[in-house]
Amino acid sequence: MFTAKDIVCILVEEGKILESYEEDNRCLVCGHFTAENSVRLPLHIVCDYSNNRLIDIVTAYIPQKPWWITPTRRGLK
Repeated sequence: MFTAKDIVCILVEEGKILESYEEDNRCLVCGHFTAENSVRLPLHIVCDYSNNRLIDIVTAYIPQKPWWITPTRRGLK
């Protein structure tokens, strides 16, 4: 549903860090992308920045209930 281009656009343009996992050199970034049906959807991207020359995308996913109440508020862990 989302593309690599969507991920890059979020990271470069409008993404916001929701959580920082400093002990792992990782963070959770939240942004939005436009799906094929012109609906804006939230997207979470976990990034690893342990290499100071690049950012590794660990995973990307659309936040869903019950794990996320809203795109920026956790539900169940």
